[in-house]
Amino acid sequence: MKKIILSALFLLITITICLGQDTLHIDKEVFFEKEMVLADIDSYGRMYICDTKGNIKRLDSLGKTEVLYSPSSPIVPTNFTTQNPNQIFVFYQELQEWVILNRFLTEIERYRVSEKIETNNQYGQVGFVRLLVPAPNNTLWFFDESDFSLKNYDVLNKQILSQTPLDLVLSNEEYPITHLQFYQGQIFLGVEQQGILVFDSFGNYKTTLEYPHWKSISFEKEAIFIVAENKIIKKSLYKNGLDEIPLEKNIISKLEYFFPYSLQFYALTKTKMYVYTTK
Repeated sequence: MKKIILSALFLLITITICLGQDTLHIDKEVFFEKEMVLADIDSYGRMYICDTKGNIKRLDSLGKTEVLYSPSSPIVPTNFTTQNPNQIFVFYQELQEWVILNRFLTEIERYRVSEKIETNNQYGQVGFVRLLVPAPNNTLWFFDESDFSLKNYDVLNKQILSQTPLDLVLSNEEYPITHLQFYQGQIFLGVEQQGILVFDSFGNYKTTLEYPHWKSISFEKEAIFIVAENKIIKKSLYKNGLDEIPLEKNIISKLEYFFPYSLQFYALTKTKMYVYTTK
């Protein structure tokens, strides 16, 4: 009987975590059918995952597949953006193409970089696009590996609006650039072994968030959440100071993604999702 009581207390301690005056509780655990390689969350708090076959799933509140996009060829996208669930943006570096999915995860548009992004004399040719993401006002931000620059493209007017050489702000061109995201008028460029570079809406370099071993980047309201060195850091985008969100070491050491939404937090490993609620 004592062993049962001790086990129950140990379980309660391990799944209950304090965050300031709030308490985090594991609300549910979801096992993935296949290994997860990419994930994102939309503006309604719905989770999307991509597996090793390139299938993109939207999960329901129980973690079951609600809708599914299966590409014609099993190619894993480089990145996908689900913030607008009516126009989900999926970029394939290998194909140099991007796809637009509707809210049913049905493909409604497909474009090739070479056909859709035109060049002009001011900024020269567009080379190999490593990362590509959408932004408001029908523009695209992309990392052009050929000339090692960050570019902003106006789709409607068919012109490159800005080009920022990255060799001026990066200490080493060999560091992999693996994350690109537009959020609240700023561009965040994740560079392994260096940190997270921040640019304004004109492509001007502002600062570097010095987390060289960052693993995941997400946002909510006016804060950025960074998974780095077995920690989850919550940092204001406009003020000084930061908070640390404590999770169990056995979970945080395996984290691939971490997403906040309202009073919930989603912690994803390659095989599992933990949903936390605050009380």
